[in-house]
Amino acid sequence: MQPEFWSKMLPHLFSADWYIGVWAVVTAVLLVFVRLKAKDIAAWFAGPPADRSLTALRSSRRRLSILYTLFTTFISIFPLWGMFGTVKALVALDLSGELTAVREHFFEALTSTAWGIIFAIIFKILHAWLVAHDAEEALARSGRFLDLREPAAAGRREEA
Repeated sequence: MQPEFWSKMLPHLFSADWYIGVWAVVTAVLLVFVRLKAKDIAAWFAGPPADRSLTALRSSRRRLSILYTLFTTFISIFPLWGMFGTVKALVALDLSGELTAVREHFFEALTSTAWGIIFAIIFKILHAWLVAHDAEEALARSGRFLDLREPAAAGRREEA
């Protein structure tokens, strides 16, 4: 993309579209926590059997499940934030006023849509590249392990 595109877009991310920037920071933090928690579970399996606590594994698995669900949900909400910004900017239009004000609100509508799409794409790629395999593998492996150790609890989970 052209430098002109970014020079127009970046100021809006920190002003009119600030909520999308904040959402991106929170999503990046969630990405880091998901990776760390998936590594904790992998380390639990790599550690000596004497040091393994089923309570610690259950706790790590529960936290990873919550964090991973939040992370994937946050990614899916980026386009909605973009649409929200578009609607917000278009509702603020005063078509009876000066054309300069109309252009500014219309540009704001377009930048919020663009930021929602840009961040959705970035985080979907990061999800596929950095998180999905490790997190899903950690959840599946720990789930199978706990089901083997606690067959009665596994039966109750299947009934629910």
